This record gives sequence, C-alpha cells and structure tokens, in this order.
Amino acid sequence: MELDYLPSHLIVLGGGYIGIEMAQAYRRFGSRVTIIEPSRQLMGREDAEDAEEILDILTAEGIQVLLGAQPVSVHGLSGGEIAVTVRMAAGEQKVEGSDLPVAVGRISNTGEIGLTRAGVALVARGFVQVNERLETTAPGVWAIGECAGSPQFTHVSVDDFRIVRDNMAGGNRRTDDRLAPYVMFTDPPLARVGLSEGEAKRKGIPVRVAQLPMSKILRTQATDETQGFMKVVVSANDDRILGFTMIGSDAGEVMAAIQTAMLAELPYTKLRDAVITHLTIAGGLGPLFGNVP
Repeated sequence: MELDYLPSHLIVLGGGYIGIEMAQAYRRFGSRVTIIEPSRQLMGREDAEDAEEILDILTAEGIQVLLGAQPVSVHGLSGGEIAVTVRMAAGEQKVEGSDLPVAVGRISNTGEIGLTRAGVALVARGFVQVNERLETTAPGVWAIGECAGSPQFTHVSVDDFRIVRDNMAGGNRRTDDRLAPYVMFTDPPLARVGLSEGEAKRKGIPVRVAQLPMSKILRTQATDETQGFMKVVVSANDDRILGFTMIGSDAGEVMAAIQTAMLAELPYTKLRDAVITHLTIAGGLGPLFGNVP
C-alpha cells in the first residue's frame, strides 16, 4: 500500500479500540507512534490481564505507550508540528510530533435537532432515551444504533434495525437478551463475547476460568503467530459457558464458534470433547476446555 502522506510521529490520544488499531496500523506503515492514555491501563473495559497482553504486543513493535498521562495542553497544528503536554505521576512531560488523531470516545450531537419538541427525551449524555424494545418516549418513534446508546459497533446497529423492524411488525424483540460480541482488529486481534473474568467478579457470579497460551496451539507454531491466549469463563454451578476472550490469530472467527455454542446453551464439555480439525486455530478449544477446573 502506498500512502500520499505518512506522519513522521503520530500522537494518538486515547488507548481504546480505535486508538490502538490506528496506532498499530501507522506504526507498520513506518510512522513513529505514541499513545497517550489517561487511565492506568489500555482498553479500560477489558480485564487488566488482556490489556497487559496488548500492551506487550504494542511495545514490542516499537509503539510508545504513556499510561496515567492526563493531557494538559496542545500546541501547534496536526499535520505540521504539534506538542502535547501531559501530566503524569512523575510530573509534566511534553510529547512532540507531527499528527494528532483524537480517539477518546464520541459524544452525541442530538441537542440541536428538535427532539424535545417532538417529545423524544434524551438521557444525561445526550443519547436518545429508549426502552428494551428501542421505543423512544414519543409514540411511534424508534431509535437505533449509537444515537440510542447501543454499543458502538456496526453489527450491533444492524441488530438494532432487526429488532425495530420485527417490533414494528408486531413482534416483541428486546436488546437486553442478546449476546453482543466485540473484536478489536489489531494483529493479533482481540475478541470477546459474554462475561469477562473481571465482570463476573464484580457481579458476584461464581465461575471457573481456564486459559491456554496461543503458543500451545500447534497451528501457531506452523504460522509463527504465537502471541496471545484463549480464556473461557464457565459457570461454577453448572457447565454453561458464560464468556470467552481471545487474543490471537483468527480470534474473531474462533469467537463466533463459542458464541454459537453459548446461544445453543451447550455445556462446555461438548466443545472439550469435540473432534476438531487438525491443524487449525480452533483446534485449541479442546485443550482450553480441558483446562476448566
């Protein structure tokens, strides 16, 4: 791929999915890259163990990551010369670069389009107030996607459309009973569906956790893609699969298999004992589920 312009030093504000994807892509194009993240870990919604693995992958590629770095001021113009001053535990530090993409999340722009005059209420952050059927506070008015506060993924917006379509035709579909997957398209990618280990602890849900390094999957030895791990969360009270996280080659594809098993409410033993093709990444599911306590 040939680029008309390549930043000499990209300073990325924000260490979430978008910021990390952009940082790794431009680093591989040849830019020097620094990520500035105000919190103490990357990907604040993920488990610390998962964030640490992604941090190791990024730093191994030469990406500088400043954690606990609160931006104080920005001087200059992105695309020319720019300097970002951050406040860290050790004091203030200035980061000088050429370009400044901002990936710190999105805010709603619903405030000036007359929704309140139409009887459509907003919530505190400016998203449209909807119920589990995606109905707004105005009769006959529905909202879907990011304006309704849904997870900010295209596949979730598509499902929102299907829910509204079916409900307008007399159905009773809801958003609170769906199993929404997540993928961060780095190399290797991170994929997750259902509960993480941290979420289970915060909710007081007793679980069993099993993990398998990607290096233990024979396929990764053949393709030299040994970074990352698989992790599964299984109920402590029965054999239901409650969640799955993977950092590794084909993570999104492998996750879809786990998502299917979760939707079918299969016990984890079905995957543990399944005959899975050798030599595949999914072949690691047998050893993974074999590690469940």
